[in-house]
Amino acid sequence: MTHGAGKKRIRVALVNLPQAVPDLMYTPRVRKAYTSTAQILPNLSLAYLAGQLEREGFEVLYVEAFALKLSAAEIVERLRTFDPAAVGFNLITENFLDSLPYIRLIKEALSIPVVVGGMHLSLYPRETLSHGFIDYGIAGEGWRSFPALLRAIAGGGRDTGGVAGLVRREGGGVACAAPDEGPTPLDRMPFPARHLLPNEAYSCVMSKRHPVTVMISSYGCPFKCAYCDVGTLGHQMRSAECVVGEMEECRERHGIREVWFQDETFTLNPARVLAICQAIRRKGLDIHWSVRTRADLVTREMLREMKEAGCFKMHFGVESADPAVLQRLGRSIPLERMREAFAWAGEAGISTLAFFMIGNPGEDRAAIERSIRFARSLSCDYIQVNKLTPCPPSRLYSQVVRETGRDYWAEYTLGRAGAIAEMGNYFSVFPPAELDRWQKRFFRSFYYRPSYVARRLASVRSWREFAGLARAALSIR
Repeated sequence: MTHGAGKKRIRVALVNLPQAVPDLMYTPRVRKAYTSTAQILPNLSLAYLAGQLEREGFEVLYVEAFALKLSAAEIVERLRTFDPAAVGFNLITENFLDSLPYIRLIKEALSIPVVVGGMHLSLYPRETLSHGFIDYGIAGEGWRSFPALLRAIAGGGRDTGGVAGLVRREGGGVACAAPDEGPTPLDRMPFPARHLLPNEAYSCVMSKRHPVTVMISSYGCPFKCAYCDVGTLGHQMRSAECVVGEMEECRERHGIREVWFQDETFTLNPARVLAICQAIRRKGLDIHWSVRTRADLVTREMLREMKEAGCFKMHFGVESADPAVLQRLGRSIPLERMREAFAWAGEAGISTLAFFMIGNPGEDRAAIERSIRFARSLSCDYIQVNKLTPCPPSRLYSQVVRETGRDYWAEYTLGRAGAIAEMGNYFSVFPPAELDRWQKRFFRSFYYRPSYVARRLASVRSWREFAGLARAALSIR
């Protein structure tokens, strides 16, 4: 098969494998409930890649194994029917080893080139290709490199040496070519290929409307929180026109009624936020949307504008109510500024979720109790409580490697499943079982208040929403 006008198009398959919440983040019951029902959303990286491949003339099959709960055999059957020249996967660090049995079976069943990408491959290229059933990796963005590799594969696989960012076996080892320099401007990218996705299959426990999808209006984050890997990436924003154009396509072409923005800091540029809100209202888009941001990046007036344009929920990172812990995490936001942001959102009619972490550096019993009291005092509708899990390339994980002399995630990638458990909640002063009890207590102290239960039940507008909330409540017993 060759690529070009009038010739047969190269076929490529992209597979979104089942994903599970990492063991170290939640208690087993919460982990199971969160993985199976709480948040089943599209893989935006693969959807963007599918759109780019179609723009360049490839025929693309998107296999949504996660949302559709496909078995390995069912994935293989769909791929066999499509008969692609290669199959691609987006690697998620925390789920890497769980993905390998699927990839191995697909490789053995179809004997076609397996290509992987994503941040995990970029961090651990040689360790990833230590698994013989993975043929190639693409480090960096891959928007240009992956199509170039596919054309080389379709031409017999001999001319791959010039592909930027290519990770391949060579001379008994693994060779890593330099990635493309500089990020691709987001406004030049095609919209994610949602026409290939089972949009009706996506859901979230906090959704108000259905179907729901995810979007990004910006990439990366300019802040340098110690626990976060996103701040290590370059930051760029899409124009208001581009963002609202994609929202309009979601609503008019795909019938999507709710959008979850996955940006870390949606409100970083107030003028752009206002332009997005004005464009939504000018077009008369009947679509709800939610965002994530920082409490020190909103104003009362901004929140009112966002509510009028359809924003129904905001996620704020609080992390801790102990100033010393916040300082160690690189989160210099005063508690009163956080409280103010939640109150303003409530005044505007926007529901809120507060992210907290436990097991933080230097965090003792008094610090966690302070966070629990603070959560209960907020004008807040939901909380999420994670156990701090150091991940590369965050500053906290670099500290772990420096202090222990071990790269636990590299060992894990090589196949040592127990390596992450050996790292454990490295910075916590509490043993694992006790940290689990603190996490459960945090959830229960917030969600099991009679006043909270009554308020939440009064706000429910559908059986789907009630069922999701009930499952979430049972998971924290």
